Amino acid sequence: MRNWWISVLTVVFGLPALPQEADPRLRFEVASIRQCVDTERHPAPASSPGRLSMACWPLLRLIQDAYDLFASGKVDPLNPGFPLTPVEGYPDSLRLDRYSIDARAETPQAVAMMRGPMMQRLLEERFHLKTHVETREVPVYIMTVAKDGPKLQPMKEGDCQHLDSTDLTQSLKIEPGGKPWCVITTPVKNGATFVWDVNGMSLGVMSKLLKIGGVPVIDRTGVAGAFNIHLEWTPNTADPPSPDSPAASPPPDTSMIPALRKQLGLQLTPGKGPREFLVIDHVERPSGN
Repeated sequence: MRNWWISVLTVVFGLPALPQEADPRLRFEVASIRQCVDTERHPAPASSPGRLSMACWPLLRLIQDAYDLFASGKVDPLNPGFPLTPVEGYPDSLRLDRYSIDARAETPQAVAMMRGPMMQRLLEERFHLKTHVETREVPVYIMTVAKDGPKLQPMKEGDCQHLDSTDLTQSLKIEPGGKPWCVITTPVKNGATFVWDVNGMSLGVMSKLLKIGGVPVIDRTGVAGAFNIHLEWTPNTADPPSPDSPAASPPPDTSMIPALRKQLGLQLTPGKGPREFLVIDHVERPSGN
């Protein structure tokens, strides 16, 4: 009986190790990482195909860009240009950390690929980053079509110029007589009123950009297509509390809700809905170059 168990153990432990599934993401051939001091500035990234140079970027923003904005290796031309997924679990001890990264790929790669999947590998290998995504039911506003129907201006082909989804180095300069770019713009303040003009935006993208009093919005209009959006609203203004009264939080600004209904025919109703969170399980300062 003893010899039989020895034979079984010999067979089991003598089996060759199963090959681990290869990481399909590309990786940088060489990467130098340096922590910045407080006095160093944060210039714009200087990149070329296969070379990524980012000076003094907050570590949290590097993570958000890699796992949210550029996660697919491309960037949606109508993406707002900043991460939208909330991050939890980022340690306070690293809150102010900024890093300069100079990395080179073995072959030419688009900037979005280097700042997305390739940056993920770099963060995981050098910062020992571990993350996971959670979806939770949270308070939201549900966006539907108002009773009177939508008041939307469909984008016509040629209304604006589309960006390359992989090239982040394109100039957004508009030549004289040229068409505007199909990109997200931020609202502009005109006196007490905000004005928001965007060419070629879907309601799905629009809903991701809206936060009413800090509450996210979910699109359930069922309306497909891209639209040229023009929206104006005047924020709620609350009187400051009296010095003799106890401090109180200002009421949430919901001034956009009636503007959306009146100008675009879109109704916002409080409810519950799913929202994704990027949770950081572990991260530390980087290993040596």
